[in-house]
Amino acid sequence: MIEIRGLQHRYGKALALDVPRLSIDASTVLVGHNGAGKSTLLLSLAGLLVPTDGVITIGGDAAGSPGARGRVSFVPDSPALFDDLTLADQMRYVARLHGGRKATPAEAANELVELLDATELLDRLPSAMSKGQRQKASLLVATARPCSVLLADEPTTGLDTESRVALLRGFAHLEQAAGVIIVSSTHDGELIAATPGRLRLSGGRPAAEPDPAAVGPVAPSPAAWSDEDGGSDDSGSDDGGSDDEGADSGGGHPQPAGAAAPPPSRWRSRSRFSQE
Repeated sequence: MIEIRGLQHRYGKALALDVPRLSIDASTVLVGHNGAGKSTLLLSLAGLLVPTDGVITIGGDAAGSPGARGRVSFVPDSPALFDDLTLADQMRYVARLHGGRKATPAEAANELVELLDATELLDRLPSAMSKGQRQKASLLVATARPCSVLLADEPTTGLDTESRVALLRGFAHLEQAAGVIIVSSTHDGELIAATPGRLRLSGGRPAAEPDPAAVGPVAPSPAAWSDEDGGSDDSGSDDGGSDDEGADSGGGHPQPAGAAAPPPSRWRSRSRFSQE
């Protein structure tokens, strides 16, 4: 699905990314210390950063091309939401951008609303959400249109234990029910343990094994998770921070999550998001 050949990116004279050859055909986590190249690679895959050299194809189309954008949705490390639209309105807006005036949010997003226990957020503006709730909202907006590849930069940042477990279950649902390949950057041991593929970056280059100091302890498998996991609804703390190596995510013009790609097909209507 994702093929990389001779990829390099430089910030000035500094080499931030050097990936000679890489194929990704299953969900994969990018691990490594801050500055290792994780965010630069995700931005390159999303077509938001043009590499200095090399080729990236997604489903046979060059990253950033209309064909690739039709397959890819992106969740930035800092939620990018419209201040004056409720979550439900933002999901409708993204769905219609990609599916036409009468399109409604994709089935996966509707199901994620329930998995993330986010029904009460649908009628809220971002200003009325905590940091963790905005992180949930960003994921829901990104999945409001079908995609075959979901890119997520530090998706568990700002989430409490209960919300983090719910997000991991949501990822598993996207992978199993919708066949989505999820490529994420993280330091979260639970997300690492739950993801089939793992790529360590060190100094912008792939390394054979992840550094335990960079990724933290390995968590129990998803089968060990239970609905009784503790934690308050959303913490709004743990500001985390970007792993970006000096890049910005769009030339200083952040885009709403999921809004980068042209319309794929396959939509399912739910009354919550129906055309008024």
